[in-house]
Amino acid sequence: MRNQTLFAALAFFSAILPLHVLTGHTQTAHAMPAQPADKATEMDEEDAVTETTGEERAESEKDSVLRAARQVHLGQIRFDENSFDFGRVKRGEKLGHRFTFKNVGKGPLKVHGVHASCGCTAAEVKTDKEYSPQEAGAIDITFDTTDFTGSVVKTVTVMTNERHVPDRTLSIRATVVSEFEVNPPLADFGQILTQNGGAQHVVIKPQPGYKVNIEKIRFNAEVLQVSSSTKDGNYVLNIELKKNIAPGFMKETIYVKNNSKSLPELRIPVRATIRGNIEIEPRYLEFGAISPTDKSSRSVTVTGLQDFEVKNVRMDLNLNGTKIKDTSTLLKVNPVSTDKLKKLIAIDLMNKTEKAGSVHGRLFIETTDPQQKEIPVDFYAFFR
Repeated sequence: MRNQTLFAALAFFSAILPLHVLTGHTQTAHAMPAQPADKATEMDEEDAVTETTGEERAESEKDSVLRAARQVHLGQIRFDENSFDFGRVKRGEKLGHRFTFKNVGKGPLKVHGVHASCGCTAAEVKTDKEYSPQEAGAIDITFDTTDFTGSVVKTVTVMTNERHVPDRTLSIRATVVSEFEVNPPLADFGQILTQNGGAQHVVIKPQPGYKVNIEKIRFNAEVLQVSSSTKDGNYVLNIELKKNIAPGFMKETIYVKNNSKSLPELRIPVRATIRGNIEIEPRYLEFGAISPTDKSSRSVTVTGLQDFEVKNVRMDLNLNGTKIKDTSTLLKVNPVSTDKLKKLIAIDLMNKTEKAGSVHGRLFIETTDPQQKEIPVDFYAFFR
């Protein structure tokens, strides 16, 4: 089999390689005039150049031909179908479909990876497999309809070792029908002061022909309080955001257990941006490119609703993914109090390292506020 492959490769490249390369025969060059003995120089043994014989060169070139031939004859994937429609399905159903394919190329086919869009999972049935010509394979796709309603289209990207079209796209679609309508589908409190709290209402309305019974409601009692009531045949969820929650972005979920067979536990997302007594602007710093021994200056404005002080500013810094333990020579901070409710922090980032590369870090602004004792500010730079 190896000899057949070799002969085929030699025949394929006979048009582009000289005859002496394929046969191993070398041509004789005109001899140079001999140098006089008194002008000849001796080379040290370690400076001597080892010459390659014609046979060794031919063998090396034959190996190169074989490698090139294998690159020319790669696999090619062909799916029996590129899309599939599940039709009308009930919300909460877990759907699955298998896309089959065949290697229609002249060489081996390798599936490097499979990437699915949100809500889908996809996997090669036989992972880490190399498919010979005409050999078949499959990609399994699952789709969870729990968080979707209406017409939904999802895509899956299959990455292979094909030369011309290495990525292929598969698609699935479905019309997801829910037994009830949730309005609004997301309880969004927006930006809210931590000392104020807030309230939202979500209505669960059964669709014609369906009857909904709420059996149990689960939620994070540390930040939320949820109760339910009925009105005009609908369920109303009364969602209360508690006061004095730690400032930051809040992401919670309310789980509503009900009598639906396809969606026995309805998920309602809850979002809020909790503002504290202190606000930072900006929340992200870009220092740019810094040359050796140079510095880049930026500033952060810290504003409070009541009197506060900035106690300290420290930094975590990573250079090319490696944490720098001692940052005392790299960071200079100069807090300036414009008044009791507003502070300006001047920050100098200095390139005093011996390495160049990407810098990712975080500033920690320590304050006297009891709720926001430490406020993080991310930053980026590049050391030349």
